[in-house]
Amino acid sequence: MAVYTIYYGASPARSDAFDQALQERFGDVYRVSAELWLVDTGREADAIYGAMRQSVHQGDRLFIAEITRDFFPWLSQSALGWLFAPERSWKGRYVAREVAQKIYAAAA
Repeated sequence: MAVYTIYYGASPARSDAFDQALQERFGDVYRVSAELWLVDTGREADAIYGAMRQSVHQGDRLFIAEITRDFFPWLSQSALGWLFAPERSWKGRYVAREVAQKIYAAAA
C-alpha cells in the first residue's frame, strides 16, 4: 500500500464528481483542496488512473504520484491528521511528522 497525491484540474462541478468517484472507488481519501487529493491504496498510479478514467474529460488535467515520507507538509491540522494516522501505508523515512510538529508548535 502507498499514499498517492492526485491533482485534478477541471470545472468545480467535474471536480466534485471526481471527488465522489474517488470516494466510491477508494474510500480512504482526503480532499486537501478543490483540485488536490490524498489517497491510501494498494493500487499503482496507472491502476488509479484506470479506475478513474471515466471521470476524466478531454481538456482536464490529471497528475497522480506516489508520495513517500520524504516530503514537506504545510497543510491543515486535519490533513496532517489524515497523513499521520496510524493506519497510513507509508514507505521511506519518517521525517515529515517532526517537521509538521515544529511548524505548528512555532505557530502556537
